[in-house]
Amino acid sequence: MLLDSRKQRRTAQRFRVHIFAAHGSRFAELATVENVSSSGTRLATQRVWKPGSQVILKSSAIGDAYVKARVVYCHAATRKGFAIGLNFLKAGTGGK
Repeated sequence: MLLDSRKQRRTAQRFRVHIFAAHGSRFAELATVENVSSSGTRLATQRVWKPGSQVILKSSAIGDAYVKARVVYCHAATRKGFAIGLNFLKAGTGGK
């Protein structure tokens, strides 16, 4: 379903990815992908991720490739979990 504010169609997905901060701590969390588009994804996580921060995703579902992204939002989704929106960054842009 294409929402009014969405530029790309989101596809419901369900697979696990490791997510960790691109700078600083190398703590990795195992998160669940909820949907994905050509420009971003929504994940279910157990911790808060700061909007604007850069993260790296890794999963065997994407060929063990590393994908860099920027956190767009982080909302409480359940008593113990959060939903985060990520915007994929183009290789070599440094997020700019």
